[in-house]
Amino acid sequence: MMESYLNENFGVQPKDTSEEVLERCRKLCGAVKNPKRRFRFTTNLSKRYKDTAMSRSNQINETNFEFLKNFELPSVA
Repeated sequence: MMESYLNENFGVQPKDTSEEVLERCRKLCGAVKNPKRRFRFTTNLSKRYKDTAMSRSNQINETNFEFLKNFELPSVA
């Protein structure tokens, strides 16, 4: 029942909802009864931003490591 209401009025899908839609829904539902229970299964948006930044950083670090691993230093005689 709640899923159909959110989908009809706010465009919130059960899975893979965009961040803009989730932010809009949370702003409109600011005064809900027991918000911890209401938003239990939705992602923490600030944590999602941190996770994407961390994964980007990890990808860059892995690329740099692979580059340095394949880079040969000239031998000192």
